[in-house]
Amino acid sequence: MRYRILLSLIFASVLAPRIAQGYEEKIIRAVTHADAFPYNYQYNQQIKGLVFDIANALTSRIGYTLKAEAQPWTRALQTAKDNPSILVFSVARNPDREEFYYWIGPITNSEVWLFKLKRRNDIQLKSIDDIRTYTIGDIASSSTVTLLTQYGAKIDTAPSNVSNCRKFKNGRVDLIPSDPNGIKMFLQTCDLRIDEIEKTLHLPRDTSLYIALGKTTPKALVDQLNAEFQTMSKDGTLAQIHRQWQIQFKPLRP
Repeated sequence: MRYRILLSLIFASVLAPRIAQGYEEKIIRAVTHADAFPYNYQYNQQIKGLVFDIANALTSRIGYTLKAEAQPWTRALQTAKDNPSILVFSVARNPDREEFYYWIGPITNSEVWLFKLKRRNDIQLKSIDDIRTYTIGDIASSSTVTLLTQYGAKIDTAPSNVSNCRKFKNGRVDLIPSDPNGIKMFLQTCDLRIDEIEKTLHLPRDTSLYIALGKTTPKALVDQLNAEFQTMSKDGTLAQIHRQWQIQFKPLRP
C-alpha cells in the first residue's frame, strides 16, 4: 500500500510541471480609483464596479485574466500612460488626455452635479458663472478639475474621496462635484447622511467614460480590445452588466 502511494506521489510530481508548462496564463494589468462607486471601487481588498465588470468580461473574451489594483488617481493615470498594455478606468476623455492614450468605449455615461451641505444657506448657485464665488473640493487629476478651472472656479484638490469628504463636512470647501449614482458611497467616507446635502448645479460636460491604455501599448492589442468591445455592445453584454448594477444603459458613440 505504501509502495503504491509513493509511486502516485512520484508520478504527480513529475506530471504536474509538464501540465503547468502546457498552460501559461495570460495576464493583463489594470489600475483604477478605489472610490468611484458604482463604476470602480475597492471593497475587502478587491476591485468591483460596473466598469470593472465590463473590463473583466472584455479581457476574458480575448483570452486574458485581468489583474486590477487601486491606486491614487493621479498615479493610476500616469502608470497607464508610462507603461504598455495596462488598462486604466474609468476615464473621462478630454483634450488634455486625448493624445496620451488609446481609448476603448464609451463604456458608460456619468452625470456630475455640484453638491452643498443643506445647512449652508449662504451658498446660492443660479448659473455656472456663480461658482467663482466658492471653493470647490475635488480629487487631484479629476477631469472635473479642468472643467471647473475653465469657468474660473477656485479648486482645493485632495488625494482621495475620504480627504475631500472630510473637508466638505468641516466647511473647508463649499461644494463638491459628484455623480448622483455614487454620492451615497462618497458620503459614507466621512459619516455624512444623504439628507444633509443637496444638489445645486448640473455641470456641462461630456458624460462618457472610457477604458484607456497608454500609447506604448501594441496597436494590435488595442484593435483587438476595441473589436471585442463592439461585439459586447451588439450582443447585449453591456446592457446586461448595466442592468446588474441598476444603471440605465445608453448606447454611446465615440
